[in-house]
Amino acid sequence: MNPGLPGTGIGGLFYILSALWMPACEIWRRCRGNATGRWPLVARQFAIAVGVVAATSGVFWALDSVFMLHQAAQHAAGKAHAAQSLHLPALLTTTGVLVALLSAVHLARFFLWLRSARPAGR
Repeated sequence: MNPGLPGTGIGGLFYILSALWMPACEIWRRCRGNATGRWPLVARQFAIAVGVVAATSGVFWALDSVFMLHQAAQHAAGKAHAAQSLHLPALLTTTGVLVALLSAVHLARFFLWLRSARPAGR
């Protein structure tokens, strides 16, 4: 969705959310007695996701700073427009597309389940 910024597309957002959710799933498994000993993998994936979030936040902060300086110069020259941040629209667009995609997959799965649950004799 956002060319040139790795980790901000649908796949990147899905990976980040999944990797950030991994410790909660592992804790839940451990509480239920299904400990698999995957903590090194969970910690590594979680750390990568946190790094991607930090790097992406830094890039958005830097881009916002550059564009805000440009807008401040335009404001001083009397040609100002309302200041806009880049990261919120980009995040909302990517999140909206991911939610729509996952919803469509779950709806398709539900309809396939309904079709297979019907009696075979019509």
